[in-house]
Amino acid sequence: MEKKVENTVNTVITNSTKQVQMTSILTAKSTLMQKISVLVLGALMLLPLSNLQSQDLDYSQFYNNPTYYNPANVGLTTGLKARLNYRRQWTGLSGDYHTYSFSADVAERSLPGAGGIGIIANQSLAGKGVLKTNTIGIMPSVRIPISKNTIFQLGALASIVTQQLNWDNLVFSDQLDPRWGNIYQTSFTGASRDKVVFPDFAFGGIFQFKGNDDLEGTLGAAVHHITTPNQSFFEVNAKLPRKYVYNLDFIITIREDQGYYSKRQGFKLNPGIMVQHQSSMMLYTLGMNIYMSHVYLGLWYKNQTLEYDEFSTFTAMVGINIPINEESRMKVMYSYEMNINAMHNFTGPSHEISLVFEFDDIRLIGKKSGGGFMAPTQRSNSPIECSPF
Repeated sequence: MEKKVENTVNTVITNSTKQVQMTSILTAKSTLMQKISVLVLGALMLLPLSNLQSQDLDYSQFYNNPTYYNPANVGLTTGLKARLNYRRQWTGLSGDYHTYSFSADVAERSLPGAGGIGIIANQSLAGKGVLKTNTIGIMPSVRIPISKNTIFQLGALASIVTQQLNWDNLVFSDQLDPRWGNIYQTSFTGASRDKVVFPDFAFGGIFQFKGNDDLEGTLGAAVHHITTPNQSFFEVNAKLPRKYVYNLDFIITIREDQGYYSKRQGFKLNPGIMVQHQSSMMLYTLGMNIYMSHVYLGLWYKNQTLEYDEFSTFTAMVGINIPINEESRMKVMYSYEMNINAMHNFTGPSHEISLVFEFDDIRLIGKKSGGGFMAPTQRSNSPIECSPF
């Protein structure tokens, strides 16, 4: 009897041990397969094969990165502007996107026809660093006054793009064992190169007008990847499709800002819409920002079609305007973008932070009698020269 009980206990212990081991193996395999699925899916989406096309990354706070969308925004208002943007997209995926952007532009009004000049640098990391893209470029612009209340600007972007693929972070099916996971060497020979470098160009125009003291509007259009450069890591021709950007926005002044310490603080509305068209993709963004008492609030809706049940997001933005002096300010803004279609909630939300510095009294070239890059700007008679929002 005692022997029978002992055998039963040993059997139970053995089975329990096997179940624990099997559970551990399955858990490890499940975690590994999740990572592999994300990495392989990301690789398939990001590798520019002959029959695949990629789409540029979009920012929630596009209004805080205007030269990224249209180089004609360079020098649109007087002074020096510098912008830092960080975006973490699709946080629900282990291989989410991280994007960093820096841009700066300075206006020039002393040279006839000059708008300004700017620089831009972007970096994006996708699939836990599987694909890294770096862009650096220069942006000149020209300014064509039409009347006292209307101007037209043209801008161009010339940049160098570097894309690098880290094969060490990829896992292929022939590396996997059904029980032990990733233990084999892959027979995949890889691409012909792990780094692609190509020039890229963009061109845009902006029409800005002021209807009266309380209304100002901007209408813009730009085309990116004019030469449709080849971005393939393989010996195939995978051209980056052109992207077309159109935007329209208004600034409605309800109450003018009288200064940081004044009891009468400003109150403005900034509704707008932007449309992006790249290959077969259409992206619509519309909404409005509000400025009141040095605080920014915004709500924007984004969709790939005008149908609500398609892929769509809502973005909420909050920020603050911190005056440095009467001619300078710093803006800090945060936005939270969430999917409102239940079928796409698995991607998770996206976060974005923008830091903007504006110095209205700085220009590119100083007066003939002296001065230089930091020389004060000569004020123009145009009522749309100041930073309005």
